[in-house]
Amino acid sequence: MGELVGTILLGAGGIVAQRFQERLVSHPLFRLEIVAGSPDTAGRQLTNLEWNLDSPRPSNLDLVVLSMGEMLDTYDPVRTPVAFSTLPADIAAKIEPALVERGCRIYSNASAHRMLPEVPLIVPEVNGIVLERRLHDNAGILCSTNCTVIPVAMTLAPIHRSHGIQSVRVRTEQSLSGGGANLLRKGLSGEEFERKIPGEAEKMEEELRRLLADIADDGTERHAMFDVNIQCSRVGRAFGHVVHIETQTKENIDEETILRLWATQSSILHLSLPSSPTFPLIVRENIHPDRDLQAGEDTTDSLGFNLKRGMSIVVTPPIFESGWIRWSAFSANTIRGAAGGCMLLAELDTQLRLRS
Repeated sequence: MGELVGTILLGAGGIVAQRFQERLVSHPLFRLEIVAGSPDTAGRQLTNLEWNLDSPRPSNLDLVVLSMGEMLDTYDPVRTPVAFSTLPADIAAKIEPALVERGCRIYSNASAHRMLPEVPLIVPEVNGIVLERRLHDNAGILCSTNCTVIPVAMTLAPIHRSHGIQSVRVRTEQSLSGGGANLLRKGLSGEEFERKIPGEAEKMEEELRRLLADIADDGTERHAMFDVNIQCSRVGRAFGHVVHIETQTKENIDEETILRLWATQSSILHLSLPSSPTFPLIVRENIHPDRDLQAGEDTTDSLGFNLKRGMSIVVTPPIFESGWIRWSAFSANTIRGAAGGCMLLAELDTQLRLRS
């Protein structure tokens, strides 16, 4: 693959940051050089931070966490031209532009810049073509999405492109890990936790309309317009999100056509990427979250060595009833959603830039 691209990770001790660490430890394109974290983690070795994932900590992550200020002061775009961001939105709003000014290309899982029209918001299988049609400088921000919108967009997109979506209703069951390490520990200890997720439905609707946008030859977008109703809730499961989807289409469609569209979901612009699953959508009669967390790939290798594990979406067959089409979908929120989805975006962007 040639020389690895030096990378900064913005975030050290959170669930998403640690999932990035796991995926970067033996990545064939990127080499983790620097980790920058909060005042609570700065100056500490990664191996001394509490590990919050359900998989073993990689044994060779011995970097010392820098403060954000030290990272910015010492930034070298030649050594580390790329960064992955897991920062809270308010911090990302300051740190990410400051890094861009210094010449960095940032792949962000933070929400701060997602809806800016000049910042690509990408689920590779859904709208990766945007990256082919837009010209970008070396420095800039590219965003991955809210983790819960991914199984919604990936199952709706092929239907919308071929038959048009008229209405969508979504009900989510989002795991504790989607709310961060503190909520995960609280929920698993038996403490009560807030079931409502304020602002989540609005963010999902906004991002879904953009992901399913019509894309012009120059990469500009015309956001999708259809009726949307989304209800979001938190459940006591540690990892993995379930979404229950109902839709009405503009043109008649049957089960065979939907299953064919799902089976031929985009191969991501015909590129072979380290994190790209063999089958992006896997149809099963029922969803079993424990089994489906690592759906679709050989499970003999660790998540750090087999980057495709957990990157598939499991979806139930469509049911037609009273003018609506219904199905459920499951995604590994920290794998396919947060860290894995952002890394897949980076892989796609890197390969397209090498190819151009």
